[in-house]
Parts: sequence; C-alpha cells; structure tokens
Amino acid sequence: MTPPLVARALVAAVTPPHDYESVAGDLYEEYTRHGQWEGRSRADRWYWSQAIRSMPSLLSYSRARPSFGATITAATVIATALVAMLLANELIADGIYAVYRTVSGIGAWPFFLAGWADAAFFGAMIAALLRMHGARIVLIASIILVAAIAIPIALGFSSPLSPATWLLLLGAIPSMNAGGAAYQVATRRYRTARL
Repeated sequence: MTPPLVARALVAAVTPPHDYESVAGDLYEEYTRHGQWEGRSRADRWYWSQAIRSMPSLLSYSRARPSFGATITAATVIATALVAMLLANELIADGIYAVYRTVSGIGAWPFFLAGWADAAFFGAMIAALLRMHGARIVLIASIILVAAIAIPIALGFSSPLSPATWLLLLGAIPSMNAGGAAYQVATRRYRTARL
C-alpha cells in the first residue's frame, strides 16, 4: 500500500532535508495502520489531510539554525536570483514581442507562459543553490519579489501597474514555488532511488 503520489510529493517539497526521512517514515507508518483498519480510500484521505495540515509547521520548522554568514549568503543569492529572473523575463518578453509584433491579436498568453516558466526556473535554481531550506527560501523569495514591486506602488513612489502585469507578477509566487518544489521532489526521489 502506497500513499498518494501528489501528497507524498507535497510532503517531500515542504519538509526540511534533515527531517524528511523521519517525517515521511512516521506518516507512512500511520498510513499503513489506517489502511489496515479503515481501508485504502480512508487512509488516502487521512494522508492528504496530514500533508495539508503539516505544511505550515514543516515550512517554519527546522532543527538546524543558520549562522549569520549563511543568512547573508542566502540573502545575496536571493537578491541576485531575483534580479537575474527579472532581467531574463524582460529579454524573453522582448524576444516574444520581436517575433510576434507583426501578428495582430496575439494576446498576452505567450508573455504569461514565458514569465511563469521563467519564475519556475529561477525558483528551482534558488532551491538548488540553497538546498538546506529550499522550499521555505523560495516562498520567502517570491513574497519578497512581489513586496519589492507592490510596496513602492502602494506608497505612491511608483506608477501603477496594469491588471495584466499584476496577474503576471502574482503568478510568479505559485510558479516559483512550483519550480522549487519540483526541484526538491526530483532530488529526493533521485537520492532515494540510489539508496
């Protein structure tokens, strides 16, 4: 009996690396008990509920506390990655515009897809560079990105954005987190398969 794949991937994405084996093992033991007592469908529902309920505590918990130097390094990596992400997004958008400027009625969908794919790539890159707290760091980085653009606008220091630009910007949060989570799940599956 195996827990639901997506729920396992969710647990793998949000659990700190040093704690993953114990958390996944405990959940699996309880899952098999529920499966024996109540059947597979109830055990699956139990596993899903535990995965979703555990997300906030797993994202905020870790036995290892980073040093000041590690915090500065993480902040530098985040800032550099966010600037690189914005620059890459501009280059991609300019490329799309150059290709499609002669086509009328193209719509905004290529810009959205490219922008969100760019955000997912850089979310995975941040998770890869800062492996110890990958999913948490990517979540923080995506919120910092939106706050760095939204706060000056809210305070009147910058001109307002169009609704489409807001959609692109707010879509970066789930895109970055999906990229970071995909990286963590893939590396954990690879490490587990090698053992």
